[in-house]
Order: sequence, then C-alpha cells, then structure tokens
Amino acid sequence: MRKRSEAKGMTFAIAVAALMAAGCTISERSEFATLNLSIRQENTIATKAGGMAMPDTNSFVLQITNAAGEYVYYGRYDARPEVISVPAGAYSLSIVSEEFDAPDWDSPVYGDAVNVVAASGESVNVDFLCKMVNAGLRVKMTERYIVKYPGTLTVSQEHGSLDYTSTENRFGYFDAGNATFSAVASDGSSQQLFSKQLTAGQMLTLTLDAGSSDSQSKITVTVDTTATYLSQTIMVDQYRNAQGDGLSQETAFSVAEAALHPEENVWVWGYIVGGDLSSTATNYEGPFTKNSNLAIAASPACRTRSECMAVELASGSDIRTAVNLVDNPQMLGCKIYIQGTVKDSYFGMTGLKNVKAFALD
Repeated sequence: MRKRSEAKGMTFAIAVAALMAAGCTISERSEFATLNLSIRQENTIATKAGGMAMPDTNSFVLQITNAAGEYVYYGRYDARPEVISVPAGAYSLSIVSEEFDAPDWDSPVYGDAVNVVAASGESVNVDFLCKMVNAGLRVKMTERYIVKYPGTLTVSQEHGSLDYTSTENRFGYFDAGNATFSAVASDGSSQQLFSKQLTAGQMLTLTLDAGSSDSQSKITVTVDTTATYLSQTIMVDQYRNAQGDGLSQETAFSVAEAALHPEENVWVWGYIVGGDLSSTATNYEGPFTKNSNLAIAASPACRTRSECMAVELASGSDIRTAVNLVDNPQMLGCKIYIQGTVKDSYFGMTGLKNVKAFALD
C-alpha cells in the first residue's frame, strides 16, 4: 500500500555541518547558493464532475539531493528551512503530494521534479508546477461481459494490483506504464485478457464488452484544462478469440488489437487511409506533403482518427520509398502488413515505429 510521509528532520544543516567540520568559516559563505521554492498549478485540478481538489501543498513531500545523490532535505514542504542555503553545485529537487508505492483507490498523486545548477552567491528560484503523475482507471462491464466472465477483474502491475467488481465505480490509481487485465473466477482461477499502457495524467474509463460483432475498439477522447479523460470500449471476446497473435504476417493484429499490445516486433495489418499527420489532424484525401508518416485503419473508408494507427516512415527506409504518399499517391487505400514497435501514442494516436519489415497485399 502507499505510504503517507511524515515530516522528518533531515535538512541542509547536515551539509553545512559537514563543511564546517572540514574547516569552512563564516567568510566563506559566498561559496553557498540559496534555493527559493514555490508551488503553482495551471488551473484547479478536478475531475469532470468537479470533485477532486488540489491537496494542501504544505503537506507535500519535498526531496532535495546533491550531485552525489545525498539528501540535502527530505520531509514535509512546510517543514523546510525558511532559507535553504547549499554549497554551490547541481541539485535534484522533487515534490509529491504523497508517496505512492502500489495501486490504490481514489489516490491521485501530484508532483514535479526539477534539476538546477546553483552558482556561488546565486539565489535560484525553483517553481514547481504540480500535475498528476500517476494514472486513473475506472472499469465498467457490460451485461454480456459479466455473463461471459463472472467474478472480478484484476488489474496488476509490478508493485501490486486492484480488484474491480461489476459494481465498482471508483477510480483506481496506478503508476504510469503497462498493466495486465485478468478475469478471476469465483474458484480463484485466473484468465489473462489483455495488457494496456496507462499514461500519467490520464483518467481512463474502460468499458469491457464481449460477444460483439464489431471488430473495432471504440475510442473517444476529451481533454479539459488539466487532465486528459479517455473512454474506451474493448471487445474482450474478439480479442481473445482472434486468430491473430501478431507474431507473423499471417497472424498479424488488426489496428484495434495492436493497440492492446505495446510491444516490439509486432505485425499489424491495415489499409493506408491518409498521411501528413500532426497531433490533431490527418490528411485523408491528398495531395500529400510529408513522406515521413502515414495512417492505417481496418477499413479503407475510415476517416476517424481514433480508429487509425500512425506509422513512422524512417528516412532512408524501404517502406518510405515504397509507400509514402507524396511519391506514391496510388498507395492510398491499399492493404499493407507492417512489423514494428507498437507505441501507446504517436501523433496523438496508437503508433507503429521502428519498422522492421512490410508487405503489400
């Protein structure tokens, strides 16, 4: 479980005492620098319902270490010395609303980290901009999913897990990174369903469905001023029963399936539907001006960014020569198989980078 830090008396006085023991005098205090700390936030941090307020910054945990990794200060932000005077040098400073060691319910963590170099006699202003540093996850289950997978859903990471029931409506919080989703039956048997990347600052509501004829995961994204909220439906049955395992061209993942496997050397199939990608736009019609990327989807008629995958066409690569839409506009609408590394986000959508091989259908 997460730890709630208590104020500790480890301060810069340790470093000062060490220097004095080495023979430093008051006249040599010009070799010191001063760190002036402040905390700010862009806007009020809140959920879509407006229920999550920024915690009291005075209770935040502050850590300051020198270039050797030694603590200069570790404790509550409001217990820090009024004047933080340190020997000239490089320092790493971090602040978090609370220490987070394992997944937990209703436990957003806000923080920031800054590296500074303080010169002799300098007064350095350190301005922490606190944002959410872990990831929120809420799970909903359709009736079809509950019938197919009765019991609980366990979401696990290296340092712990949370169990979701069909009636659970809270957000669980996890470290940013990969999480594994498993259905656990009443007899304790477990069945791994899929894995997914969780992103710091994102509040993801995941709806699990089973038995649908729709082959695409439906993803919609809305963004407010302080956090990214996502709602995604995953057709678990189709993911588990699909012939594709992504290990070869013959068993390539669809775009929707590949999004659940942020891994290296994955084969993905799709139709080339556009190019000229940016973080917010895709050119589906042409003419095209960028030869460094393109978008693929499960249907050649797709015009929805959330159903597309961005593909990197590296400079000098065979795939850029063969299919970039600037030089090969006739490739628009063609089916292609590509082996590469699936990324959780590339140009604002699921991405495929470091292409190793490809084949046209």
